[in-house]
Amino acid sequence: MPNKTIYVPDADLQVFDDAQNVSGKNLSATIVQALRFYIKIGEGKGFEHIEISEGEKGFYTRKRFIGRELASANVSDRNGERMTTYVVYETAHGRYAVFITIEMKMPFEQSIERELEKRIMERLARTDKNIFELSKEESQPPEVRRLEIYQSIDALSGHIPSDLYRALHEIRDGEFLDI
Repeated sequence: MPNKTIYVPDADLQVFDDAQNVSGKNLSATIVQALRFYIKIGEGKGFEHIEISEGEKGFYTRKRFIGRELASANVSDRNGERMTTYVVYETAHGRYAVFITIEMKMPFEQSIERELEKRIMERLARTDKNIFELSKEESQPPEVRRLEIYQSIDALSGHIPSDLYRALHEIRDGEFLDI
């Protein structure tokens, strides 16, 4: 295996130690991972830090990764009561992350009513904080948020809407314009 020697000024040694502690890997693996991220972000292909929250019923954990959004789609169930949103990301490691959110749709009239109620309560809260605290409630049921990881675009088949799957193939097979 070829060797590469990196000379680091004494003033920067702490940066290397901190990076290794954060990654939990050996120094070589840490450097390679950092360089991969640097290249992906520097290529101008839209890679950035993505942060999502995953979970349900108000209990969420934060997930972060380097990626770029490729496409998204919203799908309503037959009754129009539930909306599922799919957002597909390409990750820095060449995998595909699908962020799925499922939420109950509120009838239009009810959403207007809730918005008016919220604004009235915000106004009242300016004068009496107790009124606002007592009336606080969720405007709709909690949503489900899930992150799924796939090794290839082809592996997404059957896990996302077919129109979104076709769009991803068009994006993958299309030409990247650096304009």
